Amino acid sequence: MRNPVEGKDIVIIGSGVGGLSAGIILSLLNFRVTVVEKNPLPGGLMRSYRRSGFDCPVGVHYVGALGEKEPLGKMFHVLGIPVDELFTPMGQEGIIDRYIFDDLIFDLPTSIDALEKNLRSTFPEDTAALDIIIKNLREISRRMMDPSFLLNQGDPFQNMDYYESMGKLLDTLQVSAGLRAVLSVPCQLIGVPLSDCPVIFHHMVLASYLFSSWRLKESGSKMTEVFVRSFQELGGSLILNNGVKKISLVEGKVAGVILESGTNLPADAVVAAIHPKVLLELLDVVALRPSYRQRISELKETEGVIAVQISVDSAAHPEINHNIYRLHRNENGIIEDGVFYQLRGGNSHGSNLLSIITKSSYSEWSQWESTVSGRRGKDYEEKKMSIANSLLQKAQEIFGDLKDARILDIYTPLTIRDYVNCPEGACYGLMRSSQQLLKVVSLNNIPIPGLCLAGQNALAPGVLGSIMGSFNAARQIIGAERFAQEIKWDV
Repeated sequence: MRNPVEGKDIVIIGSGVGGLSAGIILSLLNFRVTVVEKNPLPGGLMRSYRRSGFDCPVGVHYVGALGEKEPLGKMFHVLGIPVDELFTPMGQEGIIDRYIFDDLIFDLPTSIDALEKNLRSTFPEDTAALDIIIKNLREISRRMMDPSFLLNQGDPFQNMDYYESMGKLLDTLQVSAGLRAVLSVPCQLIGVPLSDCPVIFHHMVLASYLFSSWRLKESGSKMTEVFVRSFQELGGSLILNNGVKKISLVEGKVAGVILESGTNLPADAVVAAIHPKVLLELLDVVALRPSYRQRISELKETEGVIAVQISVDSAAHPEINHNIYRLHRNENGIIEDGVFYQLRGGNSHGSNLLSIITKSSYSEWSQWESTVSGRRGKDYEEKKMSIANSLLQKAQEIFGDLKDARILDIYTPLTIRDYVNCPEGACYGLMRSSQQLLKVVSLNNIPIPGLCLAGQNALAPGVLGSIMGSFNAARQIIGAERFAQEIKWDV
Protein backbone atom coordinates (compact mmCIF):
# COMPACT_ATOMS: atom_id res chain seq x y z
CA MET A 1 0.00 0.00 0.00
CA ARG A 2 1.69 3.19 -1.16
CA ASN A 3 -1.05 5.83 -1.33
CA PRO A 4 -3.33 6.95 1.51
CA VAL A 5 -6.74 5.30 1.54
CA GLU A 6 -9.69 7.20 0.14
CA GLY A 7 -12.78 6.50 2.20
CA LYS A 8 -13.59 5.90 5.84
CA ASP A 9 -14.58 2.24 6.24
CA ILE A 10 -11.93 -0.10 7.65
CA VAL A 11 -12.22 -3.80 8.48
CA ILE A 12 -9.62 -5.35 10.79
CA ILE A 13 -9.20 -9.12 10.83
CA GLY A 14 -8.25 -10.41 14.27
CA SER A 15 -8.83 -9.01 17.76
CA GLY A 16 -5.48 -9.66 19.39
CA VAL A 17 -3.40 -6.82 20.80
CA GLY A 18 -2.38 -5.90 17.23
CA GLY A 19 -5.91 -5.84 15.82
CA LEU A 20 -7.43 -3.93 18.73
CA SER A 21 -4.56 -1.42 18.76
CA ALA A 22 -5.08 -0.83 15.05
CA GLY A 23 -8.80 -0.42 15.72
CA ILE A 24 -8.21 2.17 18.42
CA ILE A 25 -5.68 4.26 16.52
CA LEU A 26 -7.78 4.28 13.32
CA SER A 27 -10.91 5.18 15.30
CA LEU A 28 -8.98 8.08 16.83
CA LEU A 29 -8.22 9.15 13.27
CA ASN A 30 -11.98 9.25 12.55
CA PHE A 31 -12.32 6.08 10.49
CA ARG A 32 -15.34 3.79 10.82
CA VAL A 33 -13.72 0.60 12.05
CA THR A 34 -15.02 -2.95 12.41
CA VAL A 35 -12.88 -5.65 14.04
CA VAL A 36 -13.80 -9.20 13.05
CA GLU A 37 -12.84 -12.17 15.26
CA LYS A 38 -13.36 -15.87 14.52
CA ASN A 39 -13.42 -16.86 18.22
CA PRO A 40 -16.30 -16.30 20.65
CA LEU A 41 -14.08 -14.03 22.79
CA PRO A 42 -11.66 -11.28 21.72
CA GLY A 43 -8.04 -10.91 22.73
CA GLY A 44 -6.04 -13.59 20.93
CA LEU A 45 -2.83 -14.48 22.76
CA MET A 46 -3.28 -11.37 24.92
CA ARG A 47 -6.24 -13.00 26.67
CA SER A 48 -5.82 -15.28 29.68
CA TYR A 49 -8.11 -18.24 30.38
CA ARG A 50 -9.71 -19.58 33.57
CA ARG A 51 -8.86 -22.90 35.17
CA SER A 52 -10.05 -23.76 38.69
CA GLY A 53 -10.35 -20.09 39.63
CA PHE A 54 -6.96 -19.11 38.18
CA ASP A 55 -6.33 -16.72 35.31
CA CYS A 56 -3.71 -18.55 33.25
CA PRO A 57 -1.56 -16.35 30.97
CA VAL A 58 -0.91 -17.19 27.33
CA GLY A 59 1.05 -14.48 25.54
CA VAL A 60 1.59 -11.71 28.11
CA HIS A 61 3.86 -12.87 30.93
CA TYR A 62 5.83 -9.66 31.23
CA VAL A 63 6.55 -6.66 29.01
CA GLY A 64 9.20 -3.98 28.81
CA ALA A 65 9.49 -0.28 28.00
CA LEU A 66 6.12 0.72 29.47
CA GLY A 67 7.42 3.78 31.29
CA GLU A 68 5.71 7.00 30.22
CA LYS A 69 8.78 8.23 28.26
CA GLU A 70 9.57 4.77 26.84
CA PRO A 71 8.45 3.33 23.47
CA LEU A 72 5.62 1.05 24.56
CA GLY A 73 4.50 3.51 27.22
CA LYS A 74 4.24 6.25 24.59
CA MET A 75 2.11 4.06 22.36
CA PHE A 76 -0.18 3.17 25.27
CA HIS A 77 -0.52 6.92 25.90
CA VAL A 78 -1.59 7.56 22.29
CA LEU A 79 -4.07 4.68 22.49
CA GLY A 80 -5.44 5.99 25.78
CA ILE A 81 -4.69 2.69 27.55
CA PRO A 82 -3.99 3.24 31.29
CA VAL A 83 -0.72 1.50 32.16
CA ASP A 84 -1.24 1.76 35.93
CA GLU A 85 -4.65 0.11 35.68
CA LEU A 86 -3.24 -2.95 33.95
CA PHE A 87 0.40 -3.36 34.96
CA THR A 88 2.64 -3.30 37.98
CA PRO A 89 6.43 -2.74 37.80
CA MET A 90 8.87 -5.57 38.42
CA GLY A 91 12.35 -5.52 39.84
CA GLN A 92 11.74 -4.05 43.30
CA GLU A 93 14.59 -6.24 44.57
CA GLY A 94 16.79 -5.18 41.67
CA ILE A 95 16.19 -8.36 39.63
CA ILE A 96 14.03 -8.88 36.53
CA ASP A 97 15.18 -12.36 35.53
CA ARG A 98 17.37 -14.95 37.21
CA TYR A 99 19.34 -17.22 34.87
CA ILE A 100 20.32 -20.49 36.55
CA PHE A 101 22.99 -22.56 34.79
CA ASP A 102 24.76 -25.61 36.16
CA ASP A 103 27.85 -23.56 37.00
CA LEU A 104 26.53 -20.01 37.21
CA ILE A 105 23.64 -17.89 38.43
CA PHE A 106 23.27 -14.53 36.71
CA ASP A 107 20.69 -11.89 37.64
CA LEU A 108 19.39 -9.54 34.96
CA PRO A 109 19.09 -6.18 36.78
CA THR A 110 16.92 -3.15 36.18
CA SER A 111 19.14 -0.83 34.11
CA ILE A 112 21.88 -0.87 31.50
CA ASP A 113 24.36 0.55 34.03
CA ALA A 114 23.59 -2.27 36.46
CA LEU A 115 23.79 -4.85 33.67
CA GLU A 116 27.20 -3.58 32.62
CA LYS A 117 28.42 -3.81 36.21
CA ASN A 118 27.09 -7.37 36.59
CA LEU A 119 28.59 -8.53 33.30
CA ARG A 120 32.01 -6.99 33.96
CA SER A 121 32.24 -8.44 37.48
CA THR A 122 31.06 -11.89 36.36
CA PHE A 123 33.16 -12.07 33.17
CA PRO A 124 36.36 -10.06 33.79
CA GLU A 125 38.12 -11.93 30.97
CA ASP A 126 35.66 -10.43 28.45
CA THR A 127 36.46 -6.76 29.05
CA ALA A 128 37.27 -5.89 25.42
CA ALA A 129 34.21 -7.70 24.07
CA LEU A 130 31.95 -6.05 26.65
CA ASP A 131 33.24 -2.63 25.62
CA ILE A 132 31.74 -3.20 22.16
CA ILE A 133 28.58 -5.00 23.26
CA ILE A 134 27.63 -2.38 25.85
CA LYS A 135 28.39 0.43 23.40
CA ASN A 136 26.03 -1.15 20.84
CA LEU A 137 23.36 -1.73 23.47
CA ARG A 138 23.51 1.90 24.61
CA GLU A 139 23.32 3.15 21.02
CA ILE A 140 20.29 1.04 20.18
CA SER A 141 18.65 2.04 23.47
CA ARG A 142 19.20 5.70 22.63
CA ARG A 143 17.68 5.24 19.17
CA MET A 144 14.65 3.51 20.65
CA MET A 145 14.01 6.55 22.83
CA ASP A 146 14.31 8.93 19.88
CA PRO A 147 10.97 10.15 18.45
CA SER A 148 11.95 8.88 15.00
CA PHE A 149 11.76 5.29 16.26
CA LEU A 150 7.99 5.55 16.61
CA LEU A 151 7.27 8.35 14.15
CA ASN A 152 8.86 6.74 11.11
CA GLN A 153 7.73 3.19 11.88
CA GLY A 154 10.53 2.25 9.56
CA ASP A 155 14.24 1.70 9.99
CA PRO A 156 15.93 4.21 12.29
CA PHE A 157 19.03 1.99 12.46
CA GLN A 158 21.53 2.72 9.71
CA ASN A 159 24.36 0.51 10.99
CA MET A 160 24.16 -2.62 8.82
CA ASP A 161 26.28 -4.53 11.33
CA TYR A 162 23.21 -4.58 13.57
CA TYR A 163 21.50 -6.92 11.10
CA GLU A 164 24.18 -9.59 11.34
CA SER A 165 23.56 -12.38 13.78
CA MET A 166 24.39 -12.05 17.45
CA GLY A 167 26.16 -15.39 17.24
CA LYS A 168 28.48 -14.10 14.51
CA LEU A 169 29.27 -10.98 16.56
CA LEU A 170 30.13 -13.06 19.62
CA ASP A 171 32.33 -15.34 17.48
CA THR A 172 34.18 -12.31 16.15
CA LEU A 173 34.66 -10.96 19.68
CA GLN A 174 35.79 -14.41 20.92
CA VAL A 175 33.71 -14.20 24.07
CA SER A 176 33.84 -16.78 26.85
CA ALA A 177 31.33 -19.63 26.92
CA GLY A 178 29.71 -18.19 30.04
CA LEU A 179 29.12 -14.75 28.54
CA ARG A 180 27.79 -16.32 25.33
CA ALA A 181 25.28 -18.31 27.37
CA VAL A 182 24.08 -15.29 29.35
CA LEU A 183 23.72 -13.17 26.22
CA SER A 184 21.80 -15.98 24.49
CA VAL A 185 18.79 -15.71 26.80
CA PRO A 186 17.08 -12.72 25.09
CA CYS A 187 17.04 -14.82 21.90
CA GLN A 188 14.93 -17.38 23.78
CA LEU A 189 12.30 -14.67 24.36
CA ILE A 190 11.65 -14.26 20.63
CA GLY A 191 12.22 -17.85 19.54
CA VAL A 192 15.24 -17.19 17.32
CA PRO A 193 18.52 -19.11 17.79
CA LEU A 194 21.55 -17.03 18.79
CA SER A 195 23.29 -18.09 15.59
CA ASP A 196 20.55 -16.46 13.49
CA CYS A 197 19.22 -13.70 15.76
CA PRO A 198 19.99 -10.21 14.39
CA VAL A 199 21.95 -8.04 16.82
CA ILE A 200 19.24 -5.38 16.51
CA PHE A 201 16.48 -7.74 17.73
CA HIS A 202 18.60 -9.08 20.56
CA HIS A 203 19.51 -5.62 21.82
CA MET A 204 15.98 -4.25 21.42
CA VAL A 205 14.52 -7.08 23.52
CA LEU A 206 17.19 -6.65 26.17
CA ALA A 207 16.94 -2.84 26.19
CA SER A 208 13.15 -2.96 26.49
CA TYR A 209 13.30 -4.89 29.75
CA LEU A 210 16.17 -2.78 31.06
CA PHE A 211 14.15 0.41 30.47
CA SER A 212 11.46 -1.01 32.77
CA SER A 213 9.74 -4.38 33.20
CA TRP A 214 6.10 -4.92 34.06
CA ARG A 215 3.66 -7.70 34.94
CA LEU A 216 -0.09 -7.67 34.61
CA LYS A 217 -1.85 -6.63 37.80
CA GLU A 218 -4.75 -8.96 37.17
CA SER A 219 -5.04 -10.92 33.94
CA GLY A 220 -4.84 -10.89 30.18
CA SER A 221 -8.62 -10.96 30.15
CA LYS A 222 -8.70 -7.65 32.02
CA MET A 223 -6.18 -6.24 29.55
CA THR A 224 -8.40 -7.39 26.69
CA GLU A 225 -11.46 -5.82 28.29
CA VAL A 226 -9.69 -2.46 28.57
CA PHE A 227 -8.61 -2.53 24.92
CA VAL A 228 -12.10 -3.55 23.77
CA ARG A 229 -13.74 -0.86 25.92
CA SER A 230 -11.42 1.82 24.56
CA PHE A 231 -12.14 0.72 21.00
CA GLN A 232 -15.91 0.61 21.44
CA GLU A 233 -16.06 3.94 23.28
CA LEU A 234 -14.50 5.47 20.16
CA GLY A 235 -17.35 4.06 18.08
CA GLY A 236 -15.65 0.89 16.88
CA SER A 237 -17.67 -2.25 16.14
CA LEU A 238 -16.62 -5.75 17.20
CA ILE A 239 -17.95 -8.87 15.50
CA LEU A 240 -17.22 -12.13 17.35
CA ASN A 241 -17.55 -15.81 16.48
CA ASN A 242 -17.65 -15.04 12.76
CA GLY A 243 -14.33 -15.24 10.94
CA VAL A 244 -13.39 -13.85 7.57
CA LYS A 245 -13.80 -16.29 4.69
CA LYS A 246 -12.48 -14.08 1.89
CA ILE A 247 -11.06 -10.64 1.21
CA SER A 248 -12.90 -9.14 -1.76
CA LEU A 249 -11.05 -7.26 -4.47
CA VAL A 250 -12.42 -5.11 -7.29
CA GLU A 251 -10.01 -4.22 -10.09
CA GLY A 252 -7.13 -5.30 -7.88
CA LYS A 253 -8.12 -3.09 -4.94
CA VAL A 254 -9.65 -4.04 -1.60
CA ALA A 255 -13.45 -3.83 -1.60
CA GLY A 256 -14.32 -5.56 1.68
CA VAL A 257 -14.57 -8.99 3.28
CA ILE A 258 -17.00 -11.89 3.22
CA LEU A 259 -17.59 -13.52 6.61
CA GLU A 260 -18.09 -17.21 7.34
CA SER A 261 -21.76 -16.42 7.91
CA GLY A 262 -22.00 -15.11 4.36
CA THR A 263 -22.25 -11.45 5.43
CA ASN A 264 -20.50 -9.00 3.12
CA LEU A 265 -18.71 -6.10 4.82
CA PRO A 266 -17.68 -3.36 2.37
CA ALA A 267 -14.40 -1.64 3.21
CA ASP A 268 -12.05 0.92 1.78
CA ALA A 269 -9.14 -0.86 3.47
CA VAL A 270 -8.53 -4.12 5.30
CA VAL A 271 -5.97 -4.52 8.07
CA ALA A 272 -5.02 -8.16 8.53
CA ALA A 273 -3.82 -8.63 12.11
CA ILE A 274 -3.29 -12.32 11.41
CA HIS A 275 -0.50 -14.65 10.36
CA PRO A 276 0.71 -13.83 6.81
CA LYS A 277 0.26 -17.45 5.70
CA VAL A 278 -3.36 -17.33 6.83
CA LEU A 279 -3.79 -14.14 4.80
CA LEU A 280 -2.93 -16.11 1.67
CA GLU A 281 -5.94 -18.37 2.30
CA LEU A 282 -8.26 -15.34 2.23
CA LEU A 283 -7.12 -14.08 -1.18
CA ASP A 284 -7.74 -15.44 -4.65
CA VAL A 285 -4.63 -17.14 -5.99
CA VAL A 286 -4.29 -14.54 -8.76
CA ALA A 287 -4.37 -11.62 -6.28
CA LEU A 288 -0.63 -11.87 -5.65
CA ARG A 289 2.29 -12.65 -7.92
CA PRO A 290 3.32 -16.32 -7.63
CA SER A 291 6.79 -15.28 -6.45
CA TYR A 292 5.35 -13.12 -3.65
CA ARG A 293 2.91 -15.83 -2.58
CA GLN A 294 5.73 -18.37 -2.54
CA ARG A 295 7.91 -16.01 -0.51
CA ILE A 296 5.27 -15.87 2.21
CA SER A 297 4.45 -19.58 2.14
CA GLU A 298 8.12 -20.51 2.58
CA LEU A 299 8.78 -18.28 5.59
CA LYS A 300 10.05 -20.23 8.58
CA GLU A 301 8.26 -20.20 11.92
CA THR A 302 9.74 -19.85 15.39
CA GLU A 303 9.71 -22.93 17.58
CA GLY A 304 6.59 -23.86 19.49
CA VAL A 305 6.22 -24.27 23.24
CA ILE A 306 4.45 -26.42 25.76
CA ALA A 307 3.11 -24.59 28.81
CA VAL A 308 1.98 -26.08 32.09
CA GLN A 309 -0.11 -24.21 34.69
CA ILE A 310 0.22 -25.54 38.26
CA SER A 311 -1.43 -24.43 41.50
CA VAL A 312 0.77 -24.55 44.62
CA ASP A 313 0.28 -23.68 48.27
CA SER A 314 0.69 -19.91 48.65
CA ALA A 315 2.07 -20.03 52.20
CA ALA A 316 4.82 -22.44 51.21
CA HIS A 317 5.41 -20.79 47.84
CA PRO A 318 4.83 -17.02 47.93
CA GLU A 319 4.83 -14.93 44.77
CA ILE A 320 8.27 -14.21 43.32
CA ASN A 321 8.66 -10.78 41.74
CA HIS A 322 11.21 -11.91 39.16
CA ASN A 323 11.20 -14.65 36.54
CA ILE A 324 13.45 -17.69 36.64
CA TYR A 325 15.16 -19.40 33.72
CA ARG A 326 16.73 -22.83 34.26
CA LEU A 327 19.16 -23.29 31.41
CA HIS A 328 21.57 -25.94 30.15
CA ARG A 329 24.47 -25.04 27.89
CA ASN A 330 27.24 -26.92 26.19
CA GLU A 331 30.95 -26.29 26.57
CA ASN A 332 30.80 -23.58 23.89
CA GLY A 333 28.08 -21.62 25.68
CA ILE A 334 25.24 -22.65 23.36
CA ILE A 335 21.97 -23.09 25.25
CA GLU A 336 20.68 -26.57 24.47
CA ASP A 337 17.47 -26.43 26.47
CA GLY A 338 15.78 -24.26 29.03
CA VAL A 339 12.66 -23.74 31.09
CA PHE A 340 10.90 -20.50 32.06
CA TYR A 341 9.20 -20.22 35.45
CA GLN A 342 6.89 -17.55 36.78
CA LEU A 343 5.32 -17.82 40.25
CA ARG A 344 2.40 -15.43 40.59
CA GLY A 345 -0.26 -14.64 43.17
CA GLY A 346 -3.25 -16.92 42.71
CA ASN A 347 -6.78 -17.14 44.02
CA SER A 348 -8.54 -16.68 47.35
CA HIS A 349 -8.18 -20.33 48.31
CA GLY A 350 -4.59 -20.15 49.48
CA SER A 351 -2.95 -21.14 46.20
CA ASN A 352 -0.53 -19.43 43.83
CA LEU A 353 0.03 -20.08 40.13
CA LEU A 354 3.28 -21.54 38.80
CA SER A 355 3.60 -21.21 35.02
CA ILE A 356 6.19 -23.39 33.29
CA ILE A 357 7.11 -22.95 29.62
CA THR A 358 9.65 -24.80 27.49
CA LYS A 359 10.25 -25.52 23.80
CA SER A 360 8.16 -28.07 21.97
CA SER A 361 8.35 -28.47 18.21
CA TYR A 362 5.26 -28.70 16.05
CA SER A 363 6.58 -31.94 14.55
CA GLU A 364 6.57 -33.54 18.00
CA TRP A 365 2.76 -33.50 17.82
CA SER A 366 2.43 -34.40 14.14
CA GLN A 367 0.34 -37.52 14.68
CA TRP A 368 -2.48 -35.30 15.98
CA GLU A 369 -2.06 -32.62 13.31
CA SER A 370 -5.45 -33.32 11.72
CA THR A 371 -7.34 -33.18 15.02
CA VAL A 372 -8.94 -30.24 16.82
CA SER A 373 -8.69 -29.08 20.44
CA GLY A 374 -10.74 -31.16 22.84
CA ARG A 375 -10.89 -34.12 20.45
CA ARG A 376 -7.35 -35.40 20.23
CA GLY A 377 -7.82 -38.62 22.18
CA LYS A 378 -6.32 -40.49 25.10
CA ASP A 379 -2.79 -40.86 23.69
CA TYR A 380 -2.45 -37.10 23.25
CA GLU A 381 -3.65 -36.40 26.79
CA GLU A 382 -1.29 -39.02 28.20
CA LYS A 383 1.68 -37.53 26.35
CA LYS A 384 0.83 -34.04 27.58
CA MET A 385 0.50 -35.26 31.15
CA SER A 386 3.77 -37.20 30.98
CA ILE A 387 5.67 -34.08 29.87
CA ALA A 388 3.87 -31.95 32.47
CA ASN A 389 4.77 -34.35 35.29
CA SER A 390 8.40 -34.37 34.15
CA LEU A 391 8.45 -30.56 34.16
CA LEU A 392 6.83 -30.55 37.60
CA GLN A 393 9.58 -32.81 38.95
CA LYS A 394 12.29 -30.57 37.47
CA ALA A 395 10.61 -27.49 38.99
CA GLN A 396 11.14 -28.97 42.44
CA GLU A 397 14.89 -28.72 41.87
CA ILE A 398 14.33 -24.96 41.80
CA PHE A 399 11.51 -24.42 44.28
CA GLY A 400 11.92 -27.40 46.59
CA ASP A 401 9.03 -29.72 47.36
CA LEU A 402 6.01 -28.07 45.75
CA LYS A 403 3.34 -28.36 48.40
CA ASP A 404 -0.17 -29.20 47.18
CA ALA A 405 0.99 -29.00 43.56
CA ARG A 406 -1.84 -29.64 41.11
CA ILE A 407 -1.63 -29.49 37.32
CA LEU A 408 -4.43 -27.22 36.09
CA ASP A 409 -3.79 -27.09 32.35
CA ILE A 410 -1.33 -27.94 29.60
CA TYR A 411 -1.22 -26.38 26.15
CA THR A 412 0.88 -27.39 23.15
CA PRO A 413 1.64 -25.92 19.71
CA LEU A 414 -1.56 -27.55 18.47
CA THR A 415 -3.55 -25.61 21.06
CA ILE A 416 -2.05 -22.31 19.90
CA ARG A 417 -2.56 -23.28 16.26
CA ASP A 418 -6.26 -23.87 16.77
CA TYR A 419 -6.78 -20.84 19.02
CA VAL A 420 -5.18 -18.09 16.94
CA ASN A 421 -4.95 -19.80 13.54
CA CYS A 422 -1.15 -19.85 13.45
CA PRO A 423 -0.09 -22.57 10.97
CA GLU A 424 2.49 -24.31 13.16
CA GLY A 425 1.34 -23.08 16.55
CA ALA A 426 4.33 -20.81 17.05
CA CYS A 427 3.40 -18.27 19.71
CA TYR A 428 6.24 -16.02 18.50
CA GLY A 429 5.04 -16.18 14.88
CA LEU A 430 7.45 -15.84 11.97
CA MET A 431 11.13 -16.23 12.69
CA ARG A 432 12.72 -12.80 12.45
CA SER A 433 16.13 -14.18 11.66
CA SER A 434 19.11 -12.74 9.82
CA GLN A 435 18.54 -15.21 6.98
CA GLN A 436 14.96 -14.22 6.22
CA LEU A 437 14.81 -10.68 7.57
CA LEU A 438 14.39 -9.08 4.14
CA LYS A 439 11.48 -11.41 3.36
CA VAL A 440 9.78 -10.50 6.64
CA VAL A 441 10.36 -6.77 6.04
CA SER A 442 8.64 -7.07 2.64
CA LEU A 443 5.40 -7.94 4.46
CA ASN A 444 5.16 -4.31 5.54
CA ASN A 445 4.12 -3.43 1.97
CA ILE A 446 1.58 -5.91 0.64
CA PRO A 447 1.23 -5.14 -3.13
CA ILE A 448 -2.56 -4.83 -3.02
CA PRO A 449 -4.03 -1.32 -2.65
CA GLY A 450 -6.05 -1.05 0.54
CA LEU A 451 -4.51 -4.11 2.26
CA CYS A 452 -1.90 -4.09 5.00
CA LEU A 453 -0.72 -6.31 7.82
CA ALA A 454 -0.74 -5.39 11.48
CA GLY A 455 0.52 -7.35 14.46
CA GLN A 456 4.20 -8.08 14.90
CA ASN A 457 6.41 -5.52 13.20
CA ALA A 458 9.57 -6.52 11.36
CA LEU A 459 11.67 -4.32 13.64
CA ALA A 460 10.41 -5.50 17.03
CA PRO A 461 9.05 -8.68 18.57
CA GLY A 462 6.39 -9.24 21.23
CA VAL A 463 3.78 -6.77 22.45
CA LEU A 464 6.01 -3.84 21.44
CA GLY A 465 6.31 -5.16 17.90
CA SER A 466 2.61 -6.03 17.65
CA ILE A 467 1.53 -2.51 18.54
CA MET A 468 4.24 -0.94 16.38
CA GLY A 469 2.91 -3.01 13.49
CA SER A 470 -0.55 -1.61 14.13
CA PHE A 471 0.72 1.96 14.13
CA ASN A 472 2.55 1.19 10.91
CA ALA A 473 -0.73 0.01 9.36
CA ALA A 474 -2.36 3.29 10.37
CA ARG A 475 0.57 5.17 8.86
CA GLN A 476 0.09 3.37 5.54
CA ILE A 477 -3.65 4.06 5.54
CA ILE A 478 -3.44 7.80 6.24
CA GLY A 479 -0.04 8.54 4.72
CA ALA A 480 3.26 9.39 6.38
CA GLU A 481 2.72 13.16 6.37
CA ARG A 482 -0.65 13.05 8.11
CA PHE A 483 0.64 10.40 10.50
CA ALA A 484 3.49 12.68 11.55
CA GLN A 485 1.11 15.61 12.04
CA GLU A 486 -1.71 13.89 13.93
CA ILE A 487 0.00 11.33 16.16
CA LYS A 488 1.21 13.14 19.27
CA TRP A 489 3.74 11.14 21.25
CA ASP A 490 4.39 13.69 23.99
CA VAL A 491 3.21 12.53 27.39
